[in-house]
Amino acid sequence: MTENQKKQRGRPKGKVGQATMRRRALVERVEKSLKSKGRTPLEIFAAVMGGDLSITEMQFEAAKAAAPYIHPKLSSVEMNATVRRRIEDMSDDELEALANSGDSAEES
Repeated sequence: MTENQKKQRGRPKGKVGQATMRRRALVERVEKSLKSKGRTPLEIFAAVMGGDLSITEMQFEAAKAAAPYIHPKLSSVEMNATVRRRIEDMSDDELEALANSGDSAEES
């Protein structure tokens, strides 16, 4: 088998498979159905939080089970960034503090 033949096997990178396409279509149909009725899981949660007593325990549990498929879970991202500024943009106090922080590092 040549190198070119090995690269051509299987689904091309980035192409969505049939199972994924079917799953996405199903989620989209369910989501449209829920929106047309005006009761997405998020809206049910908000109604319960607001004190709506018309929502049954079964409806709440169904919304809880369906929520991960309809509303994506937000992930937390930790950001570690250093803001760099030009010396011309710094105040005299900031420049003095910067100069003093360098002195203490040399003394240690």
